[in-house]
Amino acid sequence: DGHASKSQWIIEEKEGVWHMNGESPGGKTLVIASPTQINTQSFTYQSKNEPHQYAIHREGNTLFITQEANGKKLEKSLSLEGDTWVQEFDFSFKPFILANLSDFKFSIVHPQKLSLHQMIASKQGLDQIEIDGKIFTALKVKVTLRGFKKMFWHADLWFEQGSGDLLRYKANDGPNTPTSIITLFSKHLD
Repeated sequence: DGHASKSQWIIEEKEGVWHMNGESPGGKTLVIASPTQINTQSFTYQSKNEPHQYAIHREGNTLFITQEANGKKLEKSLSLEGDTWVQEFDFSFKPFILANLSDFKFSIVHPQKLSLHQMIASKQGLDQIEIDGKIFTALKVKVTLRGFKKMFWHADLWFEQGSGDLLRYKANDGPNTPTSIITLFSKHLD
C-alpha cells in the first residue's frame, strides 16, 4: 500500500551553528540552523535520481533561492516579514517542543513551487503511539497553513516528550494525494 525508504541524518555543531546532513535514496540535504536549532540559516537539496537541485540562504529577512532543474536555472528572493524560517520540521521544532508554548508561527518554502508559506504549529496534547512494538507517550503537534488556507493541508507530528525528537510525521501533499508517514527508526548519540 506504499513504499518504505530509509534516511540517515547526522547532526553536528560547527562554529556555533548546527549542521544537519541528511541522505535518503532520493537525495542529499544540508540544513544549517541557528544555535537554538529553531531558525534555518541555509538549506540545500540535491537529487540523486534526476538533474534537480536547489539552495536557499538567508540574509536578514530575505531568502535567496537558486534552483537548477532539467538544464534551467532560476534565481529569486522572498521576504520573511520578520517570521522565523523553518525548512525541516524534524529538528527545528525541538526548542518549541521543550518550551512551555502552545503555538509556534513560522514560514517555510514549498520545495517544488519555491513559494513562501506562513505556518503555525499547535500542541494538541499527549497521545499514545506504537513504533516497532514499543508504546510511546508522545506530544502531538498539528501543523497547518495560516488563515483560510489551513482548510487545505495539515500535518500531524508526534514528538518524544523528554528529548523533543520527532517520532512520527503524517501528512499528504494536498487534496487527493497519498499520505506519507515518517517514523524514527533509531538514533545514536556519540
